Amino acid sequence: MMKYLLFKDLGPDDLPTLKQLTTNEICKIWAGTSKYIRKQLLEKKAVDIGIGTFALVLVHARVGEDKVLPVERPVFQLCRFMKMFYKLKCAKTKIPKETPFVQLDFKQIGADTRFRPGIVEQCIHETLLFFAGAIRDKREVEFSFRSIGILAVRRSVVSMTFFEDCLLELDATGNMEAALLGNPKMMKIVAFAGKNNYSRVSQDGVIVLPR
Repeated sequence: MMKYLLFKDLGPDDLPTLKQLTTNEICKIWAGTSKYIRKQLLEKKAVDIGIGTFALVLVHARVGEDKVLPVERPVFQLCRFMKMFYKLKCAKTKIPKETPFVQLDFKQIGADTRFRPGIVEQCIHETLLFFAGAIRDKREVEFSFRSIGILAVRRSVVSMTFFEDCLLELDATGNMEAALLGNPKMMKIVAFAGKNNYSRVSQDGVIVLPR
């Protein structure tokens, strides 16, 4: 995590692997990474990706005036060191202590994407390094995780929204759909353009990752 706390600007030699890969290859590696993360979440594991952690938490959504539904929903907890170092704001999230934590498995992701584990590791690392560099420069960023959702940074505010099919699949209670339909606050976690914290008035100057 400390390696993404940048004290100086990134130079041309800091991203050698990204310079060699095509946009399609980078996106393919990250699609495999997202697939791995979602699989671990289905197994009730938290996944540390280096800049933060994906996990499942149990929340209680109020539906109507007198009904409360338990719901399992995914969250992204930004690394606290990054939050403090870059002076970022984000929703407070507490991952249950009993949750098992795993790291990214570069070998498995490589097998799924047909890239060498070393290439996968460097591609992921350098993309996250570029992400950190954009935050350091106070840039607006949207980081798409295919099949999961969108991590966004806008005006130093970090938000994570999730695709509807991901929310429905990860929720083992079966209450997610009712909670989304019956609670406006729950709908804010759904990744629909124009209806979330990551939406913008203009796309000018926005850094879109992993492209």
